[in-house]
Amino acid sequence: MEIKHQMIGTTLLFKCHDPVFNEVSVIQYKRNLATLIEKNNIQDIILDVENIRIADNFGLGALLFARRYTRANNNRCILAMPRPKLVSLLKTAKLAESFTIIDRREEFQAYLKMLVEKQDQEKAEREAEKARKAEEASKAAEEAKKAEEAKKSEETPKTEEPARSGGAEQPVAPEEPETPAEVKKQRRHYSRKPRNNNHSET
Repeated sequence: MEIKHQMIGTTLLFKCHDPVFNEVSVIQYKRNLATLIEKNNIQDIILDVENIRIADNFGLGALLFARRYTRANNNRCILAMPRPKLVSLLKTAKLAESFTIIDRREEFQAYLKMLVEKQDQEKAEREAEKARKAEEASKAAEEAKKAEEAKKSEETPKTEEPARSGGAEQPVAPEEPETPAEVKKQRRHYSRKPRNNNHSET
């Protein structure tokens, strides 16, 4: 039995290509479906059964295998494009209400289109969120770098600037005090009386 599948977001599209759905084909169907359920985060399952012309009780049991999985997770199992004979068999077995049935091609294509658009939107939102977080991380790293540079600048001691030549006044050194001998000499100099050259003759 040829089976193809496609993941659209969290929805599994499972297509059966062979016209006969009996005991032999059911084994491969269940094996493939179980593997996909194990490997993927699957919510809803779409069984495209348009090509199935002949189905027996084993085939119905295989369809219920997918339905049990979705019901256990409160999700939907959709039968897409079933032929009237298969729908009649489901109604006879009182299983038609166990599935969501889409029997019109236009409705099925519109539903698939909606799933693809939803998947693209969710992907765009994830990428936008990823870009936002990357930008925030970059800003945080830049702020941390600036803070580290400012901290290093504050810790570095400042060197004194050399004295400028030219306009600035240079300090004047104080005069050394006079020695006692120099003071005594100066006193003698000032205590001498000037000679009187205009003395009268006797």
